[in-house]
Amino acid sequence: MFIEVSYSLVPDEIVMPGPIDKPEVVKRSRMISQPQGSNQDDVRWDSYNNTSFAHFFAHTGTHIDVPFHVDPAGFRLHEFELSDFIFDDPVLLDIPKDDLEKITVDELKVHEKELAKADAVLIHTGFSKIRKQDPERFVANQPSFTLDAANYLVDNFNIRGYGIDTIGIENIPEGKAASPVQFPVHKTFMLKKQQRNFVIEDLNLALLLGKKILRFYAIPWRLYDIEAMPVTAFAEVEA
Repeated sequence: MFIEVSYSLVPDEIVMPGPIDKPEVVKRSRMISQPQGSNQDDVRWDSYNNTSFAHFFAHTGTHIDVPFHVDPAGFRLHEFELSDFIFDDPVLLDIPKDDLEKITVDELKVHEKELAKADAVLIHTGFSKIRKQDPERFVANQPSFTLDAANYLVDNFNIRGYGIDTIGIENIPEGKAASPVQFPVHKTFMLKKQQRNFVIEDLNLALLLGKKILRFYAIPWRLYDIEAMPVTAFAEVEA
């Protein structure tokens, strides 16, 4: 059976940093007459079909970041193959974290045997429980990896995808303020090996707890020359 672990893109359910607009469907044509009082004179009313434009931030909802996000020379999304988004040996780690807490090397080392076989690691911190109730806290106070923990995963295992149930793989304000390198965790996961690695952010991983995961999929629309994209993420689990 399959379990979807990406969040809905219904605007009211999307969590975004404050100044970023949520997705919008813009009418191009509609098969009805222009409603009374509507000022949308640029829409083709009484058309033979319904067509629309979709305007959205590439990092909306459950999404992937690829290396171009943090390196002008990094892999862009269109340079990935479909097989890069399919994982035959994913591992889900339950590492509970609260506001601004860090995932450490020691917490990962106890899972060394599982990680040795993995092509994707999915971290359930449980912080996603406040996503709907307190979205501002969910964005500002998200847990993250220590840089040592990120290096441990990259240096010791053959992992291609790094997923987490927080809005980012590292705390956004901390990443911006880091010195001398900004966003060091992102850059470690996506640039250190110079491969087609990526991160998967804002996953609904609580749905997979207690399940035996057979495969994991994070399928984006491969728009040309872009650094990120919302994904449909789902897992095949043992029934």
